[in-house]
Amino acid sequence: MKIAYSQLPAKPDAVFPNRQSVGRPIAPLLLEKHGKMLSVLAIVDSGADICLFPASFAAALGISIPNPLAYVFSGTTNHPQIAYFDKIKVTILDLLDSQQSISFDLNAGFCDTLEHVGLGLLGQEGFFSRFDVCFHQTESYFEIKGA
Repeated sequence: MKIAYSQLPAKPDAVFPNRQSVGRPIAPLLLEKHGKMLSVLAIVDSGADICLFPASFAAALGISIPNPLAYVFSGTTNHPQIAYFDKIKVTILDLLDSQQSISFDLNAGFCDTLEHVGLGLLGQEGFFSRFDVCFHQTESYFEIKGA
Protein backbone atom coordinates (compact mmCIF):
# COMPACT_ATOMS: atom_id res chain seq x y z
CA MET A 1 0.00 0.00 0.00
CA LYS A 2 1.38 3.40 -0.98
CA ILE A 3 0.40 6.51 0.96
CA ALA A 4 1.35 10.05 -0.02
CA TYR A 5 3.12 12.19 2.55
CA SER A 6 0.86 14.76 4.19
CA GLN A 7 2.06 18.31 3.60
CA LEU A 8 1.65 20.31 6.80
CA PRO A 9 2.05 24.08 6.88
CA ALA A 10 5.32 25.36 8.35
CA LYS A 11 6.43 28.90 8.97
CA PRO A 12 9.72 30.07 7.52
CA ASP A 13 12.38 30.93 10.10
CA ALA A 14 16.05 31.92 10.26
CA VAL A 15 17.21 28.33 9.69
CA PHE A 16 14.72 27.47 6.92
CA PRO A 17 13.74 30.83 5.39
CA ASN A 18 12.03 29.32 2.31
CA ARG A 19 10.06 26.60 4.08
CA GLN A 20 6.31 26.74 3.53
CA SER A 21 5.39 23.16 4.41
CA VAL A 22 6.84 19.93 5.76
CA GLY A 23 6.02 16.42 4.55
CA ARG A 24 5.06 13.80 7.14
CA PRO A 25 4.32 10.08 6.76
CA ILE A 26 0.79 10.11 8.16
CA ALA A 27 -1.52 7.11 7.80
CA PRO A 28 -5.33 7.24 7.90
CA LEU A 29 -6.61 4.65 10.36
CA LEU A 30 -9.85 3.19 11.61
CA LEU A 31 -9.66 2.10 15.27
CA GLU A 32 -12.22 -0.38 16.62
CA LYS A 33 -13.13 -1.64 20.09
CA HIS A 34 -16.39 -2.66 21.78
CA GLY A 35 -18.29 -2.16 18.50
CA LYS A 36 -17.19 1.49 18.39
CA MET A 37 -15.15 2.90 15.52
CA LEU A 38 -13.00 6.01 15.28
CA SER A 39 -11.29 7.46 12.20
CA VAL A 40 -7.91 8.96 13.13
CA LEU A 41 -4.51 9.84 11.73
CA ALA A 42 -1.16 8.50 12.94
CA ILE A 43 2.43 9.37 12.16
CA VAL A 44 4.50 6.40 11.01
CA ASP A 45 7.39 6.92 13.43
CA SER A 46 10.40 4.60 13.27
CA GLY A 47 11.80 6.37 16.34
CA ALA A 48 8.84 5.43 18.54
CA ASP A 49 9.25 2.22 20.52
CA ILE A 50 5.51 1.58 20.86
CA CYS A 51 2.21 2.51 19.25
CA LEU A 52 0.52 5.35 21.11
CA PHE A 53 -2.65 7.40 20.75
CA PRO A 54 -4.16 10.36 22.63
CA ALA A 55 -6.16 9.40 25.72
CA SER A 56 -9.31 10.91 24.18
CA PHE A 57 -9.20 8.15 21.55
CA ALA A 58 -9.53 5.56 24.34
CA ALA A 59 -12.59 7.36 25.72
CA ALA A 60 -14.20 7.45 22.26
CA LEU A 61 -13.64 3.69 21.93
CA GLY A 62 -15.08 2.91 25.38
CA ILE A 63 -11.71 1.96 26.85
CA SER A 64 -11.37 2.81 30.54
CA ILE A 65 -8.20 4.54 31.61
CA PRO A 66 -6.43 4.50 33.93
CA ASN A 67 -6.32 0.71 33.93
CA PRO A 68 -3.95 -1.96 35.30
CA LEU A 69 -1.99 -2.14 32.01
CA ALA A 70 0.11 0.96 32.73
CA TYR A 71 3.46 1.49 31.02
CA VAL A 72 5.94 4.23 31.95
CA PHE A 73 8.00 5.63 29.09
CA SER A 74 9.89 8.79 28.21
CA GLY A 75 10.16 10.81 25.03
CA THR A 76 12.63 13.41 23.88
CA THR A 77 12.38 15.37 27.14
CA ASN A 78 13.21 12.27 29.23
CA HIS A 79 10.28 13.04 31.56
CA PRO A 80 8.28 9.99 32.66
CA GLN A 81 4.93 9.58 30.90
CA ILE A 82 2.25 6.92 31.43
CA ALA A 83 0.34 5.06 28.74
CA TYR A 84 -2.52 2.66 29.44
CA PHE A 85 -2.81 -0.28 27.07
CA ASP A 86 -5.67 -2.25 25.56
CA LYS A 87 -6.07 -4.46 22.53
CA ILE A 88 -7.82 -2.81 19.57
CA LYS A 89 -8.37 -3.55 15.90
CA VAL A 90 -6.62 -1.17 13.51
CA THR A 91 -7.31 -0.77 9.82
CA ILE A 92 -4.87 1.20 7.69
CA LEU A 93 -7.16 2.78 5.14
CA ASP A 94 -6.27 2.87 1.47
CA LEU A 95 -8.25 5.94 0.45
CA LEU A 96 -7.96 5.05 -3.25
CA ASP A 97 -8.77 1.33 -3.03
CA SER A 98 -10.67 0.02 0.02
CA GLN A 99 -9.82 -3.57 -0.97
CA GLN A 100 -6.16 -2.78 -0.28
CA SER A 101 -6.83 -1.69 3.33
CA ILE A 102 -4.82 -3.61 5.95
CA SER A 103 -6.35 -4.73 9.28
CA PHE A 104 -4.55 -6.07 12.35
CA ASP A 105 -4.90 -6.41 16.11
CA LEU A 106 -2.76 -4.06 18.15
CA ASN A 107 -1.84 -3.70 21.80
CA ALA A 108 -2.12 0.10 21.79
CA GLY A 109 -1.18 2.64 24.41
CA PHE A 110 -3.23 5.73 25.25
CA CYS A 111 -1.74 8.75 27.00
CA ASP A 112 -2.60 12.33 27.92
CA THR A 113 0.70 13.64 26.58
CA LEU A 114 -0.39 13.15 22.94
CA GLU A 115 -3.56 15.21 23.35
CA HIS A 116 -1.89 18.40 22.10
CA VAL A 117 -0.73 16.60 18.95
CA GLY A 118 -4.09 14.99 18.12
CA LEU A 119 -2.35 12.19 16.20
CA GLY A 120 -1.27 8.68 17.03
CA LEU A 121 2.21 7.24 16.64
CA LEU A 122 2.81 3.93 14.89
CA GLY A 123 6.08 2.66 16.35
CA GLN A 124 8.39 -0.34 16.46
CA GLU A 125 6.44 -2.76 18.68
CA GLY A 126 3.22 -3.72 16.93
CA PHE A 127 3.69 -1.82 13.67
CA PHE A 128 7.27 -2.00 12.34
CA SER A 129 7.52 -5.45 13.96
CA ARG A 130 4.62 -6.52 11.72
CA PHE A 131 5.13 -4.63 8.44
CA ASP A 132 7.90 -3.71 6.06
CA VAL A 133 7.87 0.07 5.66
CA CYS A 134 9.79 1.97 3.01
CA PHE A 135 10.00 5.76 3.02
CA HIS A 136 10.37 7.43 -0.38
CA GLN A 137 10.83 10.97 0.87
CA THR A 138 12.18 12.34 -2.40
CA GLU A 139 9.00 11.16 -4.09
CA SER A 140 6.74 12.16 -1.14
CA TYR A 141 5.23 8.77 -0.34
CA PHE A 142 5.75 5.77 1.92
CA GLU A 143 4.91 2.14 1.36
CA ILE A 144 3.55 -0.46 3.78
CA LYS A 145 3.88 -4.15 2.94
CA GLY A 146 2.43 -7.00 4.98
CA ALA A 147 5.17 -8.94 6.67
